[in-house]
Amino acid sequence: MDRLFEEILLQIRKVWQRRWFIVPVAWVVAVAGWFWVDSLPDRYQASAQIYVNTDSVLQPLLSGMTVTPNTEQRVRMMTRTLLSRSNLEHVVSETELDLQADSDADRQRIIDDLSSSIRLSGVGSRDNVYTIRYTSRDPDKAQEVVQTLVNMFMEGGIGGGRTDLASSQRFIENQIENYREQLADKETEIEEFKRDHAGLTPGQSGSYYNRVERLEDQLEQARLDLREARNRRDTYESQLETASAADADGPVDPALQERIRELENRLDDLQQRYTDQHPEVASTRRILEDRKAEREEQIAAGGGSSDREDLFQQQMRLSLSEAESQVSTLEARVEEFQERLARLNEAVDRIPQIESEYASLMRDKSVIQSNYEQLLRRREQAFMSGQVETQTDAVDFRVIDPPRVPSSPTDPNRPLLASAALILGVGAGAGLAFLLAQLRSTVTSRQKLAEITGRPVLGAVSYVDTHRSRWRRRLGHMAFLIAIGALLLVYAAVIASYFLT
Repeated sequence: MDRLFEEILLQIRKVWQRRWFIVPVAWVVAVAGWFWVDSLPDRYQASAQIYVNTDSVLQPLLSGMTVTPNTEQRVRMMTRTLLSRSNLEHVVSETELDLQADSDADRQRIIDDLSSSIRLSGVGSRDNVYTIRYTSRDPDKAQEVVQTLVNMFMEGGIGGGRTDLASSQRFIENQIENYREQLADKETEIEEFKRDHAGLTPGQSGSYYNRVERLEDQLEQARLDLREARNRRDTYESQLETASAADADGPVDPALQERIRELENRLDDLQQRYTDQHPEVASTRRILEDRKAEREEQIAAGGGSSDREDLFQQQMRLSLSEAESQVSTLEARVEEFQERLARLNEAVDRIPQIESEYASLMRDKSVIQSNYEQLLRRREQAFMSGQVETQTDAVDFRVIDPPRVPSSPTDPNRPLLASAALILGVGAGAGLAFLLAQLRSTVTSRQKLAEITGRPVLGAVSYVDTHRSRWRRRLGHMAFLIAIGALLLVYAAVIASYFLT
């Protein structure tokens, strides 16, 4: 470690011995660098900050009623395509940067320079604040370019969604018209199929076997109704015959005659089960005798009841006529059911195929109609989404910091470059002194001489420092310090001029 330290001190001492090479090199390099820095053109930077609010109050209120676009994805896409080639060409045309272009190559160079000079920051940040920066030699052009980019960014966010909605609405309208035609064609095909297979296609009544079963039930019910109607007709005929027979006995009330017959039948039935002394038999016989006595009185009274008997017979004939009409109707119904059942039984081999074809047609119609109705709902959603998009802003753009014409250049950083030129000059001089020290190496100690020769050093001649030599050495040090100080003063003046201007 001590050896390394001694070596470093030795090299520093060698450089110090050749310090006068540092001064001219430092002056030449520093002054040349300062002239170069001063010749650099000023560049001005304009910037703007935009806040993008993707949270809308209407989204939760209109949930399910409208189509909510992915606003965050739209904003990300806008930031990625803002500096696309087509957009940069639009910026060049809007800001008239291409007026200096004499050929397509010059125009492409201007576009490339524009792309390298624009900076878009804030992409992917959660606060949704985006900063657009552009650096140019012309401060007005810098502000104009940034303003154009801000307008494109905002118009792309607002107009892009509306363009997508308009194209979506046109597509949905075309699909609705297409499905409407398909639905009409399918309905026409189903109607033709029904006409070609009249009576064999399943309707709302169900399949073939359900129709057969239901038709058999209807036929059985019709037969039952027919039997009941025939029984009523026979009853009316019997009552009419009884009333006609009663006319031969005189003007007796038919109801009384019917009551007497019922009592006689009841008495016969009771006598078969009980004796004549049974209370119920005696009571029935007494009532029967009273009714017969009443009949005798009516016969003795003469024709007072003839009008009522005629009215009763007319009613019975009317009821009989209605019963016969109902019997005829039910017979026709039974015959119709039998014929329809026979036709279904004859078509038992064709029915399954017809039902399968009909079910396929109805299934296709159901699919088309379902898609058609769904498209109608989507059209309403698209229409409402369009109203929301045009009347409100799904994405709210706010310019926090608008672009302004820069009053001072931001590039180049002349104080920093001037400092770098000074450091480079001093470093170049020190490097030259170190190089000369290595090329013209001298022995500065007995230990170094012993290492080089490999032999022991017997003695050394000491340098006698006189008053004159010390004075000359001091003057040399002062001259070196004055030269370096003058260089630093010039550097300070250069830096001061930059800050003052």
